[in-house]
Amino acid sequence: MKKSLAFLFFSFLLFSINVNAQFKSREKDSEEDPLRKLLSKSSDTQKGYSINADAPDVLNQIGSQNTFSTKTVPIEGAIDADKYIVGPNDLFTLGLYGYINQQIPLAVSPEGSIIIPTVGEVYVSNFSLREAKEKVVTAVKKRYYSSDVSFTLNTPRTFLIKVSGLTQGTFEVSPVTRVSEILKVLIFDTLNTSRVFYEKTNEREYFNAQISLRNIELIRKSGESIHVDVYKYFLTNKDEHNPFFLEGDLLKIPYIQLDQNFITIGGAVQLEGSYEYSQGDDLETVIGIARGLDVNAEPDSIVLYRAIEGVDGFESLNLSYEKDKDFEIKKYDRIFVKYKINYQKNLSVLVLGEVLRPGYYPISFKNTRLMDVINMAGGLKEKAYLPLSILFRDYDAEYTAKDSAEILINSRANDLIVTEMDRVNFITDIKAKRNRVIIDFEKLIKQNDQTQNVILEGKDIVYINDNKNIVYLFGQINQEGYVPFVKGKDMEYYIEKAGGYALAADEGSERIIKFNSRGWYDPDKTKIESGDFIYVPKKVSEPFSSTVSIVAQIAGVILGVLTTYILIEQNK
Repeated sequence: MKKSLAFLFFSFLLFSINVNAQFKSREKDSEEDPLRKLLSKSSDTQKGYSINADAPDVLNQIGSQNTFSTKTVPIEGAIDADKYIVGPNDLFTLGLYGYINQQIPLAVSPEGSIIIPTVGEVYVSNFSLREAKEKVVTAVKKRYYSSDVSFTLNTPRTFLIKVSGLTQGTFEVSPVTRVSEILKVLIFDTLNTSRVFYEKTNEREYFNAQISLRNIELIRKSGESIHVDVYKYFLTNKDEHNPFFLEGDLLKIPYIQLDQNFITIGGAVQLEGSYEYSQGDDLETVIGIARGLDVNAEPDSIVLYRAIEGVDGFESLNLSYEKDKDFEIKKYDRIFVKYKINYQKNLSVLVLGEVLRPGYYPISFKNTRLMDVINMAGGLKEKAYLPLSILFRDYDAEYTAKDSAEILINSRANDLIVTEMDRVNFITDIKAKRNRVIIDFEKLIKQNDQTQNVILEGKDIVYINDNKNIVYLFGQINQEGYVPFVKGKDMEYYIEKAGGYALAADEGSERIIKFNSRGWYDPDKTKIESGDFIYVPKKVSEPFSSTVSIVAQIAGVILGVLTTYILIEQNK
């Protein structure tokens, strides 16, 4: 029994000595640890007297929050630790939490390693971010086994990559920069000597070259070749079509002639047109490049026109989107997606002015009439003034352009164009065509005259005006401007209100211009209404040479008459 008590006492004594030794050893390590000395807080204050006693803590926090002073790079989101490859100049923060609570700024050296005081050198270059974190944390834990350790990427590095092709040079990028970002720089860089020279020396209508967006080659330092297709990246959101850069990359961007390497898609798609062809394109890819099917598309009615090699002609193939998504598309293929059989355009008209609910309203194709949309808008307000109400029609821009061109061509055979002034007037009239639909709103609404209840077209604008109660005078008037409308008053009344005629006025040549039709009328043959215009032209002074010419012509005519008369008398 005594031996057992002695053994227990001896064991307890050894345990106490060991614990005390470890505690003192840890204190000694802490005091001698250069990392601790480097980052320790200052606490040298007089006993009982402490001025700004928390200053070390405050300064320490400021220091830890400003670990680096460097520019940041834009990123798409949180970095994928399995895809990001660590390299020289990456900036990290090493965190120690426990007996020591500090954050240490570290940078990857040009040789690809991290130097950690009291721990040593850890090689991290060419490892994924996750692998690098594991290596550093493991190494630090061997020295500070009782502390929690973190190793966080603070700022991605930047480096230079080479671009070749008709555009050549070096560009600064980062591991979170995609190929598409460089393309934006190249396309809009007007100082790019190679591109500007190439385009200037090849300025021909038939030679329309541009930077490729679908047939780009990215060559890694290891020799790996990656095919870059920016269109396909935005279609699929897969990194393989628009990868991030690494050190040593070579980007080959060719110029293409779209007329030698294209596919065409039209019909019921969001953005029809011709696009650059890329090897391996299928039906799903091409429709995706055209931004997808229109809401009124018939997915089972897709026609592909393909040139027959060696023969002057095409073959047509009927495809279904769901069944033939993987159908291979070849260069020069033309794809047309049909609309649904009962397809009608999404038509609408705009109702403005003195109605209860102004705004856009849907109409049926060739079926909705003027009164229908006025009723949709809640009807007329009390201030509505029908004589000044207007219906504008906006025809298709392409149709209008062709229509004007045809009229100009036919003008060559027009027997009304005799003088240069006729031609100028004709051109002026063509350019001044107004898209007004002649409607008598008073007959339509007050008399229910259905001949005025026209069928509306898409993009029509119905403007129910209010009573302006003004008349506008311009031209050779002393005080050009608006004059209050007074029912029954004639032109002379309004001219007097506007200060009378100016010195150069051509009295007797005045015209009344109607607000709605913009027609010009003789003041004696129309009455002035609210909103009308009164125009007083300028008297044109004839030059003396014109007067002499007229006198000479008259004298010539008189002389001819007299000569004829004398000859007749002599014959008698």
